[in-house]
Amino acid sequence: MSFDSLFSHATRLPSIPKIVQELIDSFENPNADMNKISVKIAQEPVITAKLLRVANSAHYGLPKQVSSVQDACIIMGFPAVRTLVMASGLVDSMQMPMALNKKEFWLNAFEVAGCAKWLSKMKKGSDANTAFTAGLIHTIGQLLMYAAEPTLALQLNQSMENGTSRLQAELKIFGYTHNDVGAELAKRWKFPEIINAGLKFQDDPQKATPASEMATLLYLAKHIVVLDPKSINGEAFIANLPKEIIANPPVDLSLLSKALADLPDFTGGISSLLE
Repeated sequence: MSFDSLFSHATRLPSIPKIVQELIDSFENPNADMNKISVKIAQEPVITAKLLRVANSAHYGLPKQVSSVQDACIIMGFPAVRTLVMASGLVDSMQMPMALNKKEFWLNAFEVAGCAKWLSKMKKGSDANTAFTAGLIHTIGQLLMYAAEPTLALQLNQSMENGTSRLQAELKIFGYTHNDVGAELAKRWKFPEIINAGLKFQDDPQKATPASEMATLLYLAKHIVVLDPKSINGEAFIANLPKEIIANPPVDLSLLSKALADLPDFTGGISSLLE
């Protein structure tokens, strides 16, 4: 199936809850009424219950129990609540193709999202919640590809089992990658361009024009989450990065080298969204 054909039928595109679409729209709307949005979130009982469960988990360590969406927005801040609600809405609404394992798929998404947020705090001025959102949907293109072509999806899995990398297998079997599809899907969902570019170039950030700091951040996060915590060598990790990233890093590499010695649990309390 051609790339254009993949998006030619609206019924094939993954649908998301209205409240999640409103939250996506709020990224680039400085006049968005956060109070009205929080009231709408509160009208979604399943999403609200999951939000409060995660917010009150030990991972967040809030000073007091959160009992409402409004409380969560006040104590955690609207951007943090937005990312949690989006995560919950996407997990519940996205149909998982047979060729993908739902728990593995979303745990990886949570890990990369958490790591991207962690990394963004190593550079002043970075938006941690936008980084988290980009990480959360970094493989969303796989869902559309696998749902549209289940037979090709099985061929893809077989190719990877035989040692072919995912991107190479996707190019050979589909003619494009899940990064391309994810970026286009994010664009159609009206995510900010910073996220769209990050998805498209996450495996090859040096090809982004103009340069995409988000793509480099995702590149780092994806490589960090697969490291063995028992044998991490921060200096070696930095030295083996592409020279383009070393020359223009999205974070302070000296801080990163030291921080790699004690990695946190990147999924944190958000993994309970899968329960």
